[in-house]
Amino acid sequence: MAKRKTATAKTTTAKTANAADTITSPETAETIATDTGAEIVLQTNFTMIEQDAVALLHAASLLVEADTPEKANVALDHNLRLWVAIKTVLQNEENTLEPAVKANLRNLAQYVSTTTMEATKGSIEAAKLVSLSRINMHIAEGLLRGQQNRMVQERAYEIWEREGRPDGREMDHWLRAETEIAEMLQQR
Repeated sequence: MAKRKTATAKTTTAKTANAADTITSPETAETIATDTGAEIVLQTNFTMIEQDAVALLHAASLLVEADTPEKANVALDHNLRLWVAIKTVLQNEENTLEPAVKANLRNLAQYVSTTTMEATKGSIEAAKLVSLSRINMHIAEGLLRGQQNRMVQERAYEIWEREGRPDGREMDHWLRAETEIAEMLQQR
């Protein structure tokens, strides 16, 4: 079980900045060097579904793989920065997410913050790391599924228009669109 050492915000930031020096694993050092999850979300305004999902999945994998105190520190810090970025872009008026979705994501951001702060007071249970990683995985999956549904809807509409807008064929158009989109996504 990884224990997270007590640290102030200043020492945590210093640890993160110098983590490549304190962590012996080359994969972990490389992860820190390419730590762009928060930057991706800030750049995309949480509207580039695939990039945002990858950032969430990367943070989830760091949390799941955290088997030492140092790795737990890095994973928790990375995840917290990601969720602070998500909460920040949700406050942007240009963000097009539905108000209910924004509210749910803000609540999740608060849970992530609270859980991470609890970890600074001592040890963090593996179950908490898994919980945080599952949140990220579920949000990433939801983002991708929502994008796929939008693609199917748009394709079904195109089929309907191409066929002269017939009545009563919605299900046929939807099923054809689902098949086409599924095939297209498998080819990626």
